[in-house]
Amino acid sequence: KAQAIVCLANLNSLSKAWTIYADENHDEIVGGRTGKTTGPEYCWVDFPKDATGNSRSWVSAFTADEEMDGIKSGLLYPYLDTADIYHCPGDKRFKKPAVYPGFSGDGGYRSYSIPMGLRGVEWDPAKNAYEAWGVKAHTKITTIKSPGNKYAFVEEADGRGANLGSWAIPIESLDSWTDPIAIWHGDSSTFGFTDGHGERHLWHQPKVIEMARTQTYGITAPGEDTDWIHRGFPHL
Repeated sequence: KAQAIVCLANLNSLSKAWTIYADENHDEIVGGRTGKTTGPEYCWVDFPKDATGNSRSWVSAFTADEEMDGIKSGLLYPYLDTADIYHCPGDKRFKKPAVYPGFSGDGGYRSYSIPMGLRGVEWDPAKNAYEAWGVKAHTKITTIKSPGNKYAFVEEADGRGANLGSWAIPIESLDSWTDPIAIWHGDSSTFGFTDGHGERHLWHQPKVIEMARTQTYGITAPGEDTDWIHRGFPHL
């Protein structure tokens, strides 16, 4: 319960920082992908950094300290000023090796990801938009309708080490998931929302809970939890 309280405080802080960034940047939201802090990506976190400040590859072995240095190079960090807020105390991946085939080093330290519909896809110059996988992403906070119901941060336990890219669901299939969520607080997860608040969500569907525990990618699970996650997924 204590870890869940800290995690909720983290998501409240991250969500407020996310909205303040937009307020101070002409309503432009920070990029939801990972690794590029220059245009047109403008990512909220950067790649892990070695001792000389150079970026590390995601597939190379890197430590939690190097991942934290990448967090500090991200564009959202000046609004928070501590890397601890990016980590749920229930997330112990950084103490163990990465489990995804082809990836080495420690597991991830950063526990939260941004959905791909919040500038979390690559810039497509042909379409003059941030668009991929059928998702056209928001670039301005003012285009988000019902911001109190649209989540900006998701708990994720990517087995590749650090949480890579952004968090995705298949918007063309409302009964399905692509990326799993993490459950470090019983059968619940903590979310941060685009109006600046955080809240915990209790899961009910056994298949969704099992997906989270086993970190299974790509499931079909019609029901109330899947309906909730699709209703809250932000995209244009």
